[in-house]
Amino acid sequence: MAVKISGVLKDGTGKPVENCTIQLKARRTSSTVVVNTVASENPDEAGRYSMDVEHGQYSVTLLVEGFPPSHAGTITVYEDSRPGTLNDFLGAMTEDDARPEALRRFELMVEEVARNASAVAQNTAAAKKSASDASISASEAATHATDAAGSARAASTSAGQAATSAQSASSSAGTASTKATEASKSAAAAESSKSAAATSAGAAKTSETNAAASQQSAATSASTATTKASEAATSARDAAASKEAAKTSETNAKASETSAESSKTAAASSASSAASSASSASASKDEASRQASAAKGSATTASTKATEAAGSATAAAQSKSTAESAATRAETAAKRAEDIASAVALEDASTTKKGIVQLSSATNSTSETLAATPKAVKAANDNANGRVPSNRKVNGKALTADITLTPKDIGTLNSVTISFSGGAGWFKLATVTMPQASSIVYIALIGGAGYNVGSPQQAGISELVLRAGNGNPKGITGALWKRTAVGLTNFAWINTSGDTYDIYVEIGNYATSVNIHWDCTTNASVSIYTSPTYSASKPSSVTDGVVYTMYSSHQKPTPSDIGALPTTGGTISGPLSVTDGITGALKGNADTATKLAAVPKINGVKFDGSADINLTPENIGAFARRSTGAYADSDGAVPWNAESGAYNVTRSGDSYILVNFYTGVGSCRTLQMKAHYRNRGLFYRSSRDGYGFEEDWAEVYTSKNLPPESYPVGAPIPWPSDTVPSGYALMQGQTFDKSAYPKLAAAYPSGVIPDMRGWTIKGKPASGRAVLSQEQDGIKSHTHSASASSTDLGTKTTSSFDYGTKSTNNTGAHTHSVSGTAASAGAHTHSMTFVSGGSSGAPGSGSPDYSKYSVNTSSAGAHTHSVSGTAASAGAHAHTVGIGAHTHSVAIGSHGHTITVNAAGNAENTVKNIAFNYIVRLA
Repeated sequence: MAVKISGVLKDGTGKPVENCTIQLKARRTSSTVVVNTVASENPDEAGRYSMDVEHGQYSVTLLVEGFPPSHAGTITVYEDSRPGTLNDFLGAMTEDDARPEALRRFELMVEEVARNASAVAQNTAAAKKSASDASISASEAATHATDAAGSARAASTSAGQAATSAQSASSSAGTASTKATEASKSAAAAESSKSAAATSAGAAKTSETNAAASQQSAATSASTATTKASEAATSARDAAASKEAAKTSETNAKASETSAESSKTAAASSASSAASSASSASASKDEASRQASAAKGSATTASTKATEAAGSATAAAQSKSTAESAATRAETAAKRAEDIASAVALEDASTTKKGIVQLSSATNSTSETLAATPKAVKAANDNANGRVPSNRKVNGKALTADITLTPKDIGTLNSVTISFSGGAGWFKLATVTMPQASSIVYIALIGGAGYNVGSPQQAGISELVLRAGNGNPKGITGALWKRTAVGLTNFAWINTSGDTYDIYVEIGNYATSVNIHWDCTTNASVSIYTSPTYSASKPSSVTDGVVYTMYSSHQKPTPSDIGALPTTGGTISGPLSVTDGITGALKGNADTATKLAAVPKINGVKFDGSADINLTPENIGAFARRSTGAYADSDGAVPWNAESGAYNVTRSGDSYILVNFYTGVGSCRTLQMKAHYRNRGLFYRSSRDGYGFEEDWAEVYTSKNLPPESYPVGAPIPWPSDTVPSGYALMQGQTFDKSAYPKLAAAYPSGVIPDMRGWTIKGKPASGRAVLSQEQDGIKSHTHSASASSTDLGTKTTSSFDYGTKSTNNTGAHTHSVSGTAASAGAHTHSMTFVSGGSSGAPGSGSPDYSKYSVNTSSAGAHTHSVSGTAASAGAHAHTVGIGAHTHSVAIGSHGHTITVNAAGNAENTVKNIAFNYIVRLA
């Protein structure tokens, strides 16, 4: 049975751990879970998780997105574990907590010894297989040697043909000799295989010795660990098995050696056969060549098999090494077990310390240092079973775990409280499943509408019984048993699918917090709707049920229900026999009895002719000519179901008239209107169904009593007439009586109505203006563009006039005084020519010049002159000026013009408008 593990996964700060997966990995195989299977649970955003976990032991790992896996611990779920959080199970004491640490380590060592023994067995099997492979290789070598002998016999058969080809035979003999050499090599390889097999046998012998040592160590461990003798014995048995396996390996290795020897002999035989083939190959060169080739193949195969035999020997050697290693590990494990056992023997367990604990079979001991044996546990269990036997049941349910009893288990009905809201109508009460020919459903409604003292009809009971059909036809049948006139009045159902039905009931009025009881056969089911769906009318496609009325002092049958006459009135359709006379006087006479044998009714009132009758306004469907009746206003005035008529309703100081229109049918069964004297108000109200007045009086507004919200008092109202309606005044700046019109005074505290004649209403700006402030005529500041017409004044000129040529006087003659020294000048040199070795002639004399050269004299002759005096007068002259014909421009200069803009527009700023009178309501 699964155990519920649920809670909230939080970190160290109390925050929910998000994006986490809780992973459970089975550590053992239980009756329902296989070891190493993995289950996972993903908590929601709030860290909530819920898991139904089978009993067993699990390793818990937390996988958080973005982080490496985190091992949270190990939990153990027992068949009788109570539901709890993951924290509860991680913190619970486990079997390992109850055992000493040294004992657990010892158990691990024993397990390791078992594993090593298993490894020895595996290695022994490998050695056995290697020996088997060597045997097979030797067998194959023998087979090929036999093939070689066959080839030799074939060569002998062809000896007769060798006479014709001696030279070829000689060559064949040489080839055969070569093959014989190869066969000899194959034999040598077989010898090597034998040696390897012998080595393997020696290794196996060593493995046997080591295994014996392992056995001795295991025996020592068993004798030392007194509290775990059985585990040590198991280790010894495993070591003995290892020894036997090693002996088997040795035997197989010897067999491999024998097979290798046979392979060697077969190879020697093959070589001898090859030699015989060579001596007899002279018969046929070609045949001998073929046989020699076959011999070569056989020799090659023999060599291959010999190699395989060597490999087998190598494998045997490896097996030996593995066996030695396993034996060594077994010896080490036994030594560790011995050490642990020694340590264990030194400490006893207590409530605060782990260690060795002594067993006790006592069932009444209070010791905290002893542990209970299975015998003591059985005694306690037998005692518990004797007190409350495990097969004891509560209401038919076994006490193997916590049980939950249903109402049916203890012989009671199912119960629930529901409310029908929405008014009179149909409700979907339940959905039932009822297999054919074998199911029954019972539903009871207890209660009614409201909680009122003196209303016994609110304590009603209605019972509904449904019974399945027999499948031919398929369906259900049902009956509603009415105990009261209220509550359930009808019912029906719809077959939604198969054996499932929706049950609908009709409620005549509100049913507040009623109790629903139900029961059904074990093969049926019932689902009650605590908030049933409401429908004003019966749902379509339903099957109607049957309603039975249960008569009682509260719900009596009518005379017609039981076929009886009422105590008053009634008609007998047949003869009436009277025995022992009639008590009382018979009224009427023979004439009336004859004339009115069938009593007629006048407007519903019986008239048999024996007396006068009086018809009321009710009988003739009319109001009374005067007051129908009187009620006090303090009592709630006229009831909604009073007879139609006009009533006088009194109150303190006055009264008012109330007219009641009562029809007694439909959704609105009553209309009432009331009026106060002097037109001081008109009001009405109406009822709904059979519930009376659910709303208070509503006032009817008239021209005298306008609705206050139709137009706020004080607001200007455009009125298209000079005739002011009653209750209003023109807005012409007049004063008014604030006490007579307080609502108007609230709008105009000054008591003056604004004068709206010729004024328009403007929305009050956000700032700068007060309510009711005035703003005079004005034009918004603006600019105009203007221009004068363009006038061309043309070009203005003066008259032309020739002044002729005008001469100036002859003047301007003048002189200049001169004084000073002239600049120095006249410095010069002279050049002279000389003739070498002869006389010189004068320059230019024409004498012969044999050898000549030139020289210059020094510079001399520079001088100045002083100058003084007056220069002659000169410079007198005259000028001629030509004025000529010419004109003059006239500048008009900067100036302005005057522009006149003519007036236009109305006497005031206006827009298109229609004149209305502004009026205001007086109130």
